[in-house]
Amino acid sequence: MQLRATVRRRAMLAALLLAVLPPVFQPATPQAAGPPGGLWAVASDGGVFTFGDVLFHGSTGGMRLNQPVVGMAATPSGGGYWLVASDGGIFAFGDARFHGSTGAIRLNRPVVGMAATPSGGGYWLVASDGGIFAFGDARFHGSTGGKPLDKPIQGMAATPTGGGYWFVANDGGVFAFGDAGFYGAGTDRPRRGARKVVAMVASPTGRGYWLGTANGEVLAFGDAVDRGGAKDLNRPFVGLATGRSSAPRPDGTPAAPPVAPAPVPEPAPAPYDPGAVPERFITAANSTWGTAPAGDMAGKVMRLLEAGDVLYVAGEFTGMVPPGTPEGSQAGLVPRNYLAALSASTGELLPFDAGPDGPVRALALSPDGRRLYLGGTFEAVGGAPARNLAAINLATGALDPGFDPPRLNSGVRSLALHGDRLYVGGNFTEAVTPAGSLARPQLAAFDAATGALLDWLPPPNDGGEFFGSTGQERSSGNGVVYDLAVSADGKNLYAAGTFVDFGGESGLVSLDTATGRPTEWQAGLERPVFAVEVWRGDGHTLFAATGGAGGMLHAFNPGAKKDTRWSVKTDGDNVDVVATARTVYLLGHYDAVIDAKSSCYQQCSRSDPRRHLAAFDADSGDLDPDWHPVANTNTGPYAAVIGSRHLWIGGEFTSINRQPQPGIVQFPALQ
Repeated sequence: MQLRATVRRRAMLAALLLAVLPPVFQPATPQAAGPPGGLWAVASDGGVFTFGDVLFHGSTGGMRLNQPVVGMAATPSGGGYWLVASDGGIFAFGDARFHGSTGAIRLNRPVVGMAATPSGGGYWLVASDGGIFAFGDARFHGSTGGKPLDKPIQGMAATPTGGGYWFVANDGGVFAFGDAGFYGAGTDRPRRGARKVVAMVASPTGRGYWLGTANGEVLAFGDAVDRGGAKDLNRPFVGLATGRSSAPRPDGTPAAPPVAPAPVPEPAPAPYDPGAVPERFITAANSTWGTAPAGDMAGKVMRLLEAGDVLYVAGEFTGMVPPGTPEGSQAGLVPRNYLAALSASTGELLPFDAGPDGPVRALALSPDGRRLYLGGTFEAVGGAPARNLAAINLATGALDPGFDPPRLNSGVRSLALHGDRLYVGGNFTEAVTPAGSLARPQLAAFDAATGALLDWLPPPNDGGEFFGSTGQERSSGNGVVYDLAVSADGKNLYAAGTFVDFGGESGLVSLDTATGRPTEWQAGLERPVFAVEVWRGDGHTLFAATGGAGGMLHAFNPGAKKDTRWSVKTDGDNVDVVATARTVYLLGHYDAVIDAKSSCYQQCSRSDPRRHLAAFDADSGDLDPDWHPVANTNTGPYAAVIGSRHLWIGGEFTSINRQPQPGIVQFPALQ
């Protein structure tokens, strides 16, 4: 509380945050002329001022802010900048793009600074305890979030490669992570009276840095040039951020070219970048928060989604319990109805609590990271009416009124977002619009921005469904669309479920995204399919997890002469599949992986014990002998997601590897 008050008092003084382009400071003594540039200054209300040859790109000066602005970072081009408030709310201007924020999360400590990645495709936020929040292409390299500090963190700077960063405390102590080198600290330098370090900026090479103090003193370390400090300040410094103008100089000549940082690989669009996530994960699991018990099992987790440093958890649970809670215990329970959020780096429970009043079984994230789509069987979110399909504004944590879809007459089980279209699957049969009810059996498409129902019409569902643990076929019912995936080229939508005759297909149907009609290629499966995944290795191969009398995992080459790459068999239903560029992870209710050439679906002489979890080589389908975690309960897992540093799995298990870990588990990357 005292630290928050300090931040507010500083804001009340309208202290300026400087986004500086070299030369950084007015020298105290004559110096050699530095490269041309300029600076931006931002006040705590987000008002932005320009100095030198930089351009004004916008501000929040006329907006009413929830919390004061405390930090700023410039884009690599100098054509834009971000402002960050003490609650982690982000404001993007010019060519700066929004990659996520903590504005909807109640923080343990206030945000005090930020730094941008070299590509401009992401940024880090740092809190006063040294906790890190990474968004976009920013990667987590470490933090002091769990360590006792002598003094609070006051700022941060990133290396030119994006492979590391520094924190600075207000006494000048420096903490280096990743490829950031340590070049000295303010605590080692003689003082000129009282000193409070408030900001940090890296040298162009990353082999040095400057520390700025509230009274204008500047300390240079490594190859950072000592340019002196500012004199006769009317207001104290509170931060620094480097950048470079793309504008011409005042005399009309072009701006000097920027100092080139070390080469940084250009990120490819997710999810088909093989380097975007780790390739393999270890069997040992980290301890995280989990779901509260529901009878003999944990509260069921049905979907997981990672966004920045936040893991969103959806399902049928009504509470969360801390790490190490004994199986079946509700000790330390925190109420969370059907939707929760964890720190993706630490597994800690976050304050995010959107408040849906019924189970959430599907999630999707808008490309700009501002909106989280929910599907399930609910009537309201946060007290506002929303039936079965809704969106949350992640900046506020409240229902997004801009997304107003028609009411679906039954539940949603799957979502797939592609471009400006949101595909929705489930067991609904119609959408109720102001003009009346429109038939949409089990599958529909909506405008992702407004929620308007689109004219895209899937083929008729002529009825019948697979039911029960053995996938028996019956003529009643229409089945459920359990999962959706869009091909990398955006031309095909794959719908998986328990339907028997959807567009003439059973279990899996491939549809043209332009017309809704069945495509020429079809898998020809005649069994329930619970999950599909387009392989990030080539953006084309399709993995399908099936149930039935026993389970199968198929790797298809849609449209190829030999359309099945490989298949594996299990002795129970397979309920989800996710894949890296190298490895496929299969979740199910099985106890063994069976030789594909075997005629049986039970544990045979040619079978490998695997308790609900297994991994396979993505090219060959060979079982990975090194990944063999054990999930308990008869059903175990239901959902998985591959994050930037971990494989997350959710379900209704109560232990992993015979250690208490209810409902959610985090497997670290294999280094």
